[in-house]
Amino acid sequence: MSLIYLRLELKRAWRRLPHLLAGAIMLLFLAGMVALLASRMLYGDQAVGRVAVGVSVPRDDRLAKQVIKMISSLDSVESICDFQYMERETCLEKLEDGSLYAVLDVPEGFVESIMNGTNMPVKVWLAENTGPEGKLFEELADAGALTLSASQAGIYAGNELYQGLGLSEAIGQLEWDLNRRYLDYSLERTGYFRHQKVSATGDVSTAEFYMVSMYVLFLFLSAIPVSGYLKPVAKVTGQKLKMAGVGPGSRTGARILGMTFLMAAVTLPVTAAAAAAGLTEWSLFLAVSWCLSCLTASAAVVVVYQMAGGLLGGIMVLFLVITGQHFLAGGFWPLVFLPESIQRAALWLPSGILMNTMKMAVTQEWDFKSVTACLVLLAGSWMLGTVAEVRRQ
Repeated sequence: MSLIYLRLELKRAWRRLPHLLAGAIMLLFLAGMVALLASRMLYGDQAVGRVAVGVSVPRDDRLAKQVIKMISSLDSVESICDFQYMERETCLEKLEDGSLYAVLDVPEGFVESIMNGTNMPVKVWLAENTGPEGKLFEELADAGALTLSASQAGIYAGNELYQGLGLSEAIGQLEWDLNRRYLDYSLERTGYFRHQKVSATGDVSTAEFYMVSMYVLFLFLSAIPVSGYLKPVAKVTGQKLKMAGVGPGSRTGARILGMTFLMAAVTLPVTAAAAAAGLTEWSLFLAVSWCLSCLTASAAVVVVYQMAGGLLGGIMVLFLVITGQHFLAGGFWPLVFLPESIQRAALWLPSGILMNTMKMAVTQEWDFKSVTACLVLLAGSWMLGTVAEVRRQ
């Protein structure tokens, strides 16, 4: 009886296929526009804007002004930062109203404190919610502090060595030589590093990342045009099916397989077009990723719809849940730009699991962790759907 019911569910899904194909055209257009706009925002003509930095330096401290100007002339700093010199109160006011990303509050006698080892700190004020520009300046400030710390560690080590060797009178010359050497390294530091392009999208290119992301979003949203298929059975129908030996678990499983058939039917042309265009390769990786994605997405969609209940409520909840969790999983904006707490949770969201699974088709490498997560999500969704079916009956 369960097999007969499954055949009826598949027949009912087949009749919904024209509605799904009609809605898929609009969904493909929407997914393409989202991918295009998001990728342009991520890597347009300029990754970040200029970082406006206010600098408060004591009026009579000419040496500190020279040091700040020297720092601002470094290639890595000059390429993104614009230094503005003004009074401390003015700097903080502009920081508060959003005109500045950061403020450097240089104390009086700053350079002398470095030379004599007292190390008076420069206070760095950062504005809230500054986006990638503020984060970039924070990284530059930390890198500068680490460079200075390494230099002073070398000088202290030289002092200890000379004192141990009984050469205390030569410590002054040693410090002068070391300061000059470290200053040369700092000024010419771009020559000591290899340039390596780092992508925010990890081990896939930006185009491949958004191709995978929009495929997963398209897969989830394809359930909306056929939302009528996901409507729970009536109470009387459920009782009759139970009397015939078709329990809530079988009904939920049959509906998942019916939705899987619809998702497979609408994504197969998309997958074939991607392979024909050379975006991926026909392989076992593609076959496994495609099958797992359709099964897992259909299970997640069925359980969300069953918990929502009615037709209109199911559509609204389905859309909000899908788009919300897709954003939190890094589908619209890569995870590196999201808070760390969201990054840790994103790996367990349905979109995050499916995106990592579909990346196997691009990288041609097995990711057994993602495959296991798909199977766990599939089993968990089936069990939750069965519980929801029992409670409704």
